[in-house]
Amino acid sequence: MMKFSLTIALALMVITAGCISFPPGSSTTMPKAPGPANEGFSLPDRNGTFNCSGILWRYVLREALGCMLNEEELNALSPLAERLRGENLTRSVWNVLRWEGEELSYDYEKAREPSVRIVTHPDGHQEVIEGRNNTIQTPYETIKRKKGVCADYTVLTVALLLAMNHSPVYAMEMNLTGEGHAAALVRIGGWYFFLDQHLPPMDPASYYRHWKREGRDVLNATLYEVTIRGNKADVRVLGTVSKGWFLGQDYTVTDADVRGLALSMMSLLRDRYNLKADGSLREAGGGFPEGYGKIRRWEVTYYALADAYHPLFRDGYSEWLVSRMLSNGELEEEIEKSDAVWIDARKEGEDLILTIYLGSS
Repeated sequence: MMKFSLTIALALMVITAGCISFPPGSSTTMPKAPGPANEGFSLPDRNGTFNCSGILWRYVLREALGCMLNEEELNALSPLAERLRGENLTRSVWNVLRWEGEELSYDYEKAREPSVRIVTHPDGHQEVIEGRNNTIQTPYETIKRKKGVCADYTVLTVALLLAMNHSPVYAMEMNLTGEGHAAALVRIGGWYFFLDQHLPPMDPASYYRHWKREGRDVLNATLYEVTIRGNKADVRVLGTVSKGWFLGQDYTVTDADVRGLALSMMSLLRDRYNLKADGSLREAGGGFPEGYGKIRRWEVTYYALADAYHPLFRDGYSEWLVSRMLSNGELEEEIEKSDAVWIDARKEGEDLILTIYLGSS
């Protein structure tokens, strides 16, 4: 009778895993900006095997990171990693997220697979009893398939940054209301930033509020630190965190921050279109300033972007937002015919509002 009871107890030790998408229609999602594409690099053939025991490395994030991120896999990613590498970690992060947002897509078919349930038997043998096809892809597989779910994106993002010799990199498994989720992180200037499938990176509090806007709470999460030791990844559990950890890291955007962003955007337009920056354009309520025969005014609201913004990523944001402006054919045509520009930026709650003034003689 004792043996029977023990068998039942062990058989019910079940590991579950799930994943949801970082919603493509979320309030912080921005349209694509030009960036590094697949042209210009090719990955070597990757027929190697992974010397990992058991089955957990195909289903559990921590095990996947420790098994998949070996020297051979990182070397196979090096052509893409070199293409995306920036002059510092900040630029590398921006380039990786931009590339993922442009070149990969969320695998909704895979996401409909049942969550993984793994049972451990008394003899230590592990068996997948549900969600057998819901495996975690290797970084190489995700690039070749051009799609994946959150765990696939997480492993790929960590791998690309490690292949650039940025270390440590972090990963997190989260329990959200209704489902599990995973994302990569980095730490820059004492701040953690979540890297979740596409731009922009977000500090923990902004990331927490993002999920609140989507109707979900982050209940708790496990944070991992990933480094390379020898020829493979070393994954260390830093601890379990909850709401307080997220909200304790909350950058508040200042008026100076948004002014700096506007100046950076004007600098890009000046260099590209030979425009001068002229603040008098915004004061044309009673007539045109001297030297101008026409003034155009455009206003754009980016929902929740003031909440996500951090000045560490100002250059990336500037390029991104200017690219968004130029994707509007009418606005681009007006810019090409203009002699001067001025951009006012302000925050209203969590939103970023840009007002663009264009002047021509």
